[in-house]
Amino acid sequence: MYLANLCYTETQCFNIETNWPMKPYIYPTQKKSASYAKLASLELQKKTLLKQIYHILQHIFSSGLAIGLSITFLGGEFTHAQSVKSTMQAPEIDAQNIPANIQQRITLIESQYNDMGWDLSEYLVDNRFQYIEGITKKFTRSAERRIESFEDYKKILAYEIKKNKLADFYDAYSTELLAAEKEFGIPKEIIMGILGVESEFGRYKGSYNPLNAYISMMAEDYRYSFAEAQLIELLRFCKRTGLDVMSLQSSYAGAMSYAQFIPYSLNRWWKNSAGQGLYHMPDNIRSVANYLAHFTKIEGNINDAILRYNTSSLYQQAVLSLAEDAKQVIP
Repeated sequence: MYLANLCYTETQCFNIETNWPMKPYIYPTQKKSASYAKLASLELQKKTLLKQIYHILQHIFSSGLAIGLSITFLGGEFTHAQSVKSTMQAPEIDAQNIPANIQQRITLIESQYNDMGWDLSEYLVDNRFQYIEGITKKFTRSAERRIESFEDYKKILAYEIKKNKLADFYDAYSTELLAAEKEFGIPKEIIMGILGVESEFGRYKGSYNPLNAYISMMAEDYRYSFAEAQLIELLRFCKRTGLDVMSLQSSYAGAMSYAQFIPYSLNRWWKNSAGQGLYHMPDNIRSVANYLAHFTKIEGNINDAILRYNTSSLYQQAVLSLAEDAKQVIP
């Protein structure tokens, strides 16, 4: 059980590449490579503000409170980063003992999204908001990056546990699997292989929140442009579906549902039944099939389409191997 949990948290990281096209989509509101430069500029302005406050406090104590306050209110010059709105809406996250530099960056991220028309303030003051400390290390120490042997990878993946669940999963969802195979032309065994590797057929939902994950990535400057774009996709998805973004569960890479779709993929290939959420297994089955059908047309074969789900060859081997095992239990 412990290995299964470890496997989930470590191997989900490449879902950040998996459900992401090989030629990244450039968003209309996104200026490539400009976001962090903007943050750096704002951060410099913030430092200037802190220096000004420091000098004002010095003046207060040296010249008297009344004179100092007069200088503060009559002589202060506000920069763009010092606007009343950004000051009033600074996230109240001090209680989480977040490092000061991270707090400052989160505030600047809020300002950046506000400029793009997205108000993050209600999420940042929500008691469910959390900075995921060290999120960069979760990616750089993933199983796909550390392990070279397929046999070692299978152990980390808890492969035998997944294999032993194939028969029960098919018995429970044979109707849906056969229907998806007919509708999208994707073998039911491959669909089973994906869902087995991704979430052990619905056992895992994820222990993180996607908004927390993407803001934490940006705060640590890890794949900033990707996280910036995915957060916009996430907000669009929640606005369209009416879902509470802070109630969502994900991997630390922000991948959701049993199919482990990042927001970009949810907005394009998710097949949602009326009144059902992200954890309705029939919708997960259809969504995996829809995704693979799309990329099978692009790649010309199912094997390379699996690599669009996850760029790791070890992952591809695991899915194909589990699919072969599935053939042995299907009547």
